[in-house]
Amino acid sequence: MRKEYLFIMILIILIAAVVGGFVGLLKKTPKVSEAKMVNEIQNVSQNENAVTTASSEEKVSPNTTFALKKYYDECSHFDYEEAEIPYELVNLTQEEVEEYYADWKVEKFAKNELVLTKEINGYCNQHFLIKLDNDLVNIYRVGTLGELNQYQSTDIAKDYLPEEDIGKLEEGIPVFGEGKLSAILEDYE
Repeated sequence: MRKEYLFIMILIILIAAVVGGFVGLLKKTPKVSEAKMVNEIQNVSQNENAVTTASSEEKVSPNTTFALKKYYDECSHFDYEEAEIPYELVNLTQEEVEEYYADWKVEKFAKNELVLTKEINGYCNQHFLIKLDNDLVNIYRVGTLGELNQYQSTDIAKDYLPEEDIGKLEEGIPVFGEGKLSAILEDYE
């Protein structure tokens, strides 16, 4: 009889555990209407700070790639410079960007890319002139309007140069690009 009593007790405990588990599960599982309500509340709270617009116009985003492209008419070179999008341009339409940069042309306008171009009367900043002054080789940068601005002085003396090079240096040797400038100076050193 003890075995039967023990078996009945285990069976009662097992049935109570199963019933208790179902009751607890039913209490934790929200009803379908409650689940919908919780979902709607979450959606409302997430969209609380969202701003909706009725405009379908394309505008500049804060992640837009921004570039300035300059064309120099004296040397026919382009200068392409990427920069961080100015804060003032974010959320502007193409027309508004054109007003803000009145002296530039909008070459490309998209949500992810903005390129402005401008034609400049003059030379780009990659033109140099190597010239002899006071028996030393000096380097001048050619300015936008063709003016010469002292760029670098060297210790390369006229006395150590061949006559052929001295003649060229007295007239001035035009050079385009800092890489080419460095290569020519190495030849004289």
